[in-house]
Amino acid sequence: MKINAKDMLAGLLLAAVAIAGLYLNMDHTLGTPRRMGPGYMPMLTFGLLLGLAGIILLMGLFNGPDPLQRWALRELLMILAALCVFGLILEKAGLFITLAVTIVISSLADNTHKPRGVIGITLFLIALCWWVFIRELDIRIEVWPTFRR
Repeated sequence: MKINAKDMLAGLLLAAVAIAGLYLNMDHTLGTPRRMGPGYMPMLTFGLLLGLAGIILLMGLFNGPDPLQRWALRELLMILAALCVFGLILEKAGLFITLAVTIVISSLADNTHKPRGVIGITLFLIALCWWVFIRELDIRIEVWPTFRR
């Protein structure tokens, strides 16, 4: 049997997150599929995550040797910085500028991105987020910066 260390570690990490989520969700009422309670959707989500973890663990047992490598710390920190900036500036900067800043910071994690491609994906994702969240789901969020206190 050839064990893939990356898949095994990823499967264990996903399983730990899913089990912790299911445990923390035990206090919420589930309800029924017709009348869902506040714990129904998290239970489904963490259940699917646990199933995915099981599949990844099984695949890790048979995929062959693939040793763990050194972490790409710079890339990881750039992605985390982009997520933090998103959370910090969303209310004041609005959805469009926040998305643009987040995508630009995220693109700095990989040196192969070209400015034209980053601009293209930024415009596409801004349009997609506007269509999904503002137009279709009618989520009340500012799309442009607000200068109110």
